[in-house]
Amino acid sequence: EPAPGLKGRDEIKMMYDLIVAALQTDSTRVMSYRLPGQELLKSLDISLSAHNISHYSPGERMEGSKTRDKIHAELLAGLIDKLKATKEADGSSLFDHVALAFGSNISSIHYLTNCPTVLTGGGANLKLGQHMVLPKDTPLSNVWLTMLKGMGLDAERHGDSTGVVKELQG
Repeated sequence: EPAPGLKGRDEIKMMYDLIVAALQTDSTRVMSYRLPGQELLKSLDISLSAHNISHYSPGERMEGSKTRDKIHAELLAGLIDKLKATKEADGSSLFDHVALAFGSNISSIHYLTNCPTVLTGGGANLKLGQHMVLPKDTPLSNVWLTMLKGMGLDAERHGDSTGVVKELQG
């Protein structure tokens, strides 16, 4: 018998609703959420492990990865839509005040290069609506530093950052 509680896609939807509620009520200003990879796969009737499908080899692993990525994109779009639909007292939307980063699986093997990341929301004064490929060996921490500065924080560096990503600055 399965354990009680929401699993997979339903858990993610519920957590996204809680994230919106926490931000809307100003219960928090910062949060991090790691998606339940294995439970999501189980809820999609994919029997492969989350680790194994992250290696993107052709066949069953690749198909499982495509299915998972499609669901991640649909759920993220739902969160963004909910943030846009949540109105603030001044008529703006919650989306206008949020800096949202969605990191994905490492793109292949175990190297920390080419880590696809989605940035959105108006809270970090970023130029949105673009696809960027940063120069080789650019630390992802440069993106985080750019977001921190865009939110008005006077940070000189973040982690192994080497500077801001000027193309992202609004």
